[in-house]
Amino acid sequence: MKLFLKPYYIVTFILFYLYKLVEANLYIAYDILTPRLRIKPGFIKVPLTLKSNFGLLLFSNLLSMTPGSLSIDITDDKKTILVHVLYETTQDDMLKEFNVIQNKIKRITE
Repeated sequence: MKLFLKPYYIVTFILFYLYKLVEANLYIAYDILTPRLRIKPGFIKVPLTLKSNFGLLLFSNLLSMTPGSLSIDITDDKKTILVHVLYETTQDDMLKEFNVIQNKIKRITE
């Protein structure tokens, strides 16, 4: 059964990521075009739930390709990733968003 769900998970993940990518681009474009910048840069340590190296690679690269975030470093034990963000909100909201992405990646890599 899992074999039949993988293509579905891959397609839904691609659509989810494309939506997030467009959303981030529009947000940054709006911020640049308005007179006041709302940039509030910061760093956040995100606990990793991904176990596979491919999942970690995919997660870190997708974060870096999304405007407004950049993966900086993964700890040697692969339990935490340091992410630079342009629009820092509450820690809980940001971790929740990163965990949603990790869970979607986990479904297609593990």
